[in-house]
Amino acid sequence: MRRRLAAALCILGCLCVLGGCGKEDAEVAVPQVEVVEEPQISQTEEQKEAELGLDTQAGTELGEEEITVMTDEGEPETAVYTRVRGIGDFSIAYDAEEFTLTASENELRFEPVVSGAEGTEAGAGTAGDAKIFLSIRTEEAPSAEELADQYVAESNEECTVEEMTVGEGEYPAIWVSYAEGTDAGSRTCDLYIFRYNDVLYVAQLDCTVEAYDSLGASEHTILSTLRFDEG
Repeated sequence: MRRRLAAALCILGCLCVLGGCGKEDAEVAVPQVEVVEEPQISQTEEQKEAELGLDTQAGTELGEEEITVMTDEGEPETAVYTRVRGIGDFSIAYDAEEFTLTASENELRFEPVVSGAEGTEAGAGTAGDAKIFLSIRTEEAPSAEELADQYVAESNEECTVEEMTVGEGEYPAIWVSYAEGTDAGSRTCDLYIFRYNDVLYVAQLDCTVEAYDSLGASEHTILSTLRFDEG
């Protein structure tokens, strides 16, 4: 399901700093995301209990959410997202018809479903040498700023670095973004580094230039549903 979404909800930029760290290639702009209506949540009693239990295994389904988003043509469209337990005390929702989920103790990884024309475009989660995926993981570093500097140095690319917010709670984050070229199959990378309850998280969204407005926007939609349990 392809969506280019209209107005930024999950990611709001506020301080822009350009960091030169290598080649001067395509600059990556954040796909715009709009959830038109509040999600309608459907849960079983077992799922409600699992949502409240912080010891629930990562990747456990917590229910379904019916949300309305804007399509490429600017028309509202209803989509059913599956909410799952994340790492620690957050949950996140995704379109299970568009992405598969792999969960481990310190990472959630979403990759495009391989089926029909969408699977052909995604190339089984790859396009050329570039893979298409969303990874949310924990990292060890003195600070988000130092980890962002490390990613910039390792990228060997012209990077965009901004202070932003992510998720439903608009959690403060540092966005590091770059593209490795301008060809359709060139890799793009968005990194969102944020801390919550003394845990440092990194959301990495890898895509291609060609698929950035479709699968890339879908990756950002997933990230927009991130929610920490603040109860």
